[in-house]
Amino acid sequence: MGHLVPVTVPPFRSGGEFTLGAEDELLLTRADGAPSGVGAESTIAKLRQRPGLQCSVSPEEYADEIEFGTPICDDAASMIDALAGARAALQEVRQGAMAVGVHPAAGLGDFTVSAGARYDAISSSLAGFLRTPTAAFQVHVGMPDAASLVSAFRDLRNRLALLRGLAAGSPFWHGRDSGLASARAVIHRSYPRTGVPPAFRSYDEYQAIASEQIAAAEAPDHTYLWWDLRPHPRFGTLEVRVMDAQCSLERAAGLAALIQGLARHAVENPPVEDIPDAVLDENDFRAVRYGLDARIVDVDGRMRPLRSIAMEAIETAWHALGRGALGAPLEDLAGRLFEESECARLRRVHASGGMPALLNDLRRRTLVRGSEGEAPSPEEAG
Repeated sequence: MGHLVPVTVPPFRSGGEFTLGAEDELLLTRADGAPSGVGAESTIAKLRQRPGLQCSVSPEEYADEIEFGTPICDDAASMIDALAGARAALQEVRQGAMAVGVHPAAGLGDFTVSAGARYDAISSSLAGFLRTPTAAFQVHVGMPDAASLVSAFRDLRNRLALLRGLAAGSPFWHGRDSGLASARAVIHRSYPRTGVPPAFRSYDEYQAIASEQIAAAEAPDHTYLWWDLRPHPRFGTLEVRVMDAQCSLERAAGLAALIQGLARHAVENPPVEDIPDAVLDENDFRAVRYGLDARIVDVDGRMRPLRSIAMEAIETAWHALGRGALGAPLEDLAGRLFEESECARLRRVHASGGMPALLNDLRRRTLVRGSEGEAPSPEEAG
């Protein structure tokens, strides 16, 4: 039996002083909200010709999906403004889209994989694990050095269930209510090299763990580690991958500011406790199942409502960022803790107008910023 061949994981390079970037994955749709069925190539070509587009635009694993990548930003508000411009460009080229973790009505296996060497390799490897397109909102925080990265990683690893619950918004799949807050999480967790990442307390330890897992997977490099939280050595960032795609850009801004503030706080106050792996797994299950209404184990070992833990985390981030422009999006996020959750809204819309109303609501809120008032009536949806 041969030994594993070591895989080199790059050294960490500085990625800035808590700068932000995001990847906004969107599912492309027809006018009725169904998957577009024509692929993203034409839309991507049109978008790349739009003057003034601040975001990059690229294909994703699934043909009916695109990804906007923001420029490096100092604050969440600037980052979200860039995404708002990119989403507006979709309207200008007359392309429908929705930001939701799983298309609510797409059938099981109703998808096409994008062409390309990387996507071909992933599709061949995962085979039947690929069942339906999923979409995420992924946030990168620039880390000044490897020691800072490790501190922020340890703290945010403890809080992955919190971020999952705050961002959960995909209760429907295959035309039915899954009973979950994040159906996307269940699909994604079935893939290899996903979920809560292994613990590490130094960058050298991360390199050793990552190298071993990459070698065991016979994967080309560290980008095939799809953990919910991972270092990105080439960018010099810590990447948070646990969150569902966000229909609301205002909520997305609050989540990004929360991550930025918690990362800064962790570097200034390095964590001393790591929640045990088994507890983190159970916390994650509860966030997947119940979203904002979950009760999870806090870092101090107490079982508490996720909303209460979230408010304390927002206060911590506010303290780290200040209550000026950097921390401003946190006010909106705090207010949402006392309002109807995204999952509750989608269930209410579906109960009153069926799947057509639900799809219309998602499309409208994705493409029209600030359209978060009452959901459209069934007549408007039709």
